[in-house]
Amino acid sequence: MTATFIGDSLTAGKLGIPYLKSVTLPPETEIVNRGKDGDTVAGVRARLDEALRTDSASVLVIQVGANDILLPEMARRGGEWAPFIAQMTAAGSTPSPNPDEFEALYEELLAAAEAWGTPRVIGVTVPPLGENLHSERNRHRGQLNMRIRRAVEGYGVRLADAAAAFEDELKAIESPSDYFFQSPREFTADLRRLRRERGAEKLTEERGLHLTMDGAHLNECGAALMARTVSAAIGRN
Repeated sequence: MTATFIGDSLTAGKLGIPYLKSVTLPPETEIVNRGKDGDTVAGVRARLDEALRTDSASVLVIQVGANDILLPEMARRGGEWAPFIAQMTAAGSTPSPNPDEFEALYEELLAAAEAWGTPRVIGVTVPPLGENLHSERNRHRGQLNMRIRRAVEGYGVRLADAAAAFEDELKAIESPSDYFFQSPREFTADLRRLRRERGAEKLTEERGLHLTMDGAHLNECGAALMARTVSAAIGRN
């Protein structure tokens, strides 16, 4: 049995704590991690058919949407983000221009999985982008999650509602941190610190965060919550 996880940096697990290591799967299941930092729904669509042909997956977990929000925001900032955006674009990470286009591409992902006869497909909603749930960024995220939920329901596949799980945790925090990474240099600096003892947790503590180490990428608590949410969706009868 093969479980293919395809998506963005949360799937890849290089920045922050990787949650795939804690996902519960049937014994002797091979995990294929096809996460790609910075990927978008269009990027995943371009990669999906080859992934399904190669992997013959029994389980497919699709985790995408965050960069369809973040890459346009980074592009508007310009400056040191410009080379980063150029690199992402060259690698095929093109954000959807609006929620309707996002939904159409997401439906193409589910249609492709159906065409390949994938027995079990799980769509994962986008967890908070920044732990302040009232931000404009999280309002936009809510629109994309509405489209993910609608597409998943329309195709009759499973939903791992990471958005709801994370939001429930964060709503209990009296004064959530507004911290969110501000430059590509922070990624490099954080990667160095992650190699040290308790690197992710120390970043979390310094920034007053709860489930992430930089507003987007998971710490130990966030990875455990994501793993439980995805595992529950995979294992549900």
